[in-house]
Amino acid sequence: MGRSPLTALIPLLVLTTSACGVLDRDPATALPAGTVRVLHSASLAHLPAGREAGAAGLVGGHALLHVQETGVVTHLDEPTARRWGLPEPVRADDGDELVWASLSLGGRSWRNSDRDVEWARVAVLAGGVRTTITVPLTASADPAAYADAVLVSVPAGAPVLLQLTDDGVTQSIDVRSGRRVDDARGLYPRPVQEDGFRYAGNGTIDGTPVRFQAFADGFALEPWAPGLGWARDGHAWLAVTRFRMSGGTPAAELTLDPALAVSILTPDGTTLPADTDRIPVSPGSGITPHGLYVEVPATFRYGVLRLAPAALKHGLTPVTWQRPPAPADFPIGLT
Repeated sequence: MGRSPLTALIPLLVLTTSACGVLDRDPATALPAGTVRVLHSASLAHLPAGREAGAAGLVGGHALLHVQETGVVTHLDEPTARRWGLPEPVRADDGDELVWASLSLGGRSWRNSDRDVEWARVAVLAGGVRTTITVPLTASADPAAYADAVLVSVPAGAPVLLQLTDDGVTQSIDVRSGRRVDDARGLYPRPVQEDGFRYAGNGTIDGTPVRFQAFADGFALEPWAPGLGWARDGHAWLAVTRFRMSGGTPAAELTLDPALAVSILTPDGTTLPADTDRIPVSPGSGITPHGLYVEVPATFRYGVLRLAPAALKHGLTPVTWQRPPAPADFPIGLT
């Protein structure tokens, strides 16, 4: 009995279907749960299915970490993988997913502290495993100075944290929600005032006229200060940015005791002294900037800086003035 034309086609259909199945298999490499990949884009490439994470930023003593976008995917195709420095497409195992975050990390340089940027570390915490990643720190204080991304394979819905450890303190960002978590310190963005102050006052020491000058470029709230460390819980350092002084003569060797010469008056009438070591006063025109910090409540936004130049010293000995420079008040309004 001969075969019908339909019967003759059945083996061919089975073979064609099997061949198509082989061709359609996902060639991507599966990333087991817990795998962390650091992505380096050579261009302004975008990862898929992302959303902005504008509230996700951490301020450390030596680094600023900001998560720009976050997203969840099940695979990265070959063009996307290659744009982000991966040699081949990747996918999540069954029941897992790929959580990613694009980030930027800026190093913060301090006077006489060029090596401080080495103290900051970034890690990913997923599935109870903490993986330290290498992300270059730059010399810029701009958190957008260096952009990169991390890709983490986790069970569907599992939490993923991005952590910054700086000077013994670890702060975290929930990558899925794009928000800081309870261990985050300080304020982000940091409230600042771009206008500083200029002061000039005349006095007389041992019969010699002295013109004392002080300048600052502005004010900012910081959770950490060089030489002082992290502010206490509920507090922040009010930084008087690029504070600098001049006055006296080369023989005078004047210094300023910030705790006596500088204070902040808060709206409730509290006076808070500066908490910084003695600062040398340059007798010439070469004015060197120094750090000046006052610990204030973290909610501080308004106040008055009071400058009392009469607290100048000869080394450790208070200056005896025949006529001291007049004190002055300067308003502060952080935005």
